[in-house]
Amino acid sequence: MNLYEVTNSFFGCSYVRCYVWANDQSEALKLAREAYKRDGANYRPNYWKKLECKFLFSEDAESFATVPSDNGWEVS
Repeated sequence: MNLYEVTNSFFGCSYVRCYVWANDQSEALKLAREAYKRDGANYRPNYWKKLECKFLFSEDAESFATVPSDNGWEVS
């Protein structure tokens, strides 16, 4: 299993993203598309159309901690 960050080119106070735990990028995009459709169903009909998927790490990765931040997932 791997962790992916999936973004959609929308910005608020920061960029819009969801994190997906999936077997591969194809599955991650499918799950993210469903999540974005649910989130934007009533007020953002095209919220899910332009998704970009970034691999973050797998379950075999070494231990780590992110940088404390109010802007999402930051690493040093």
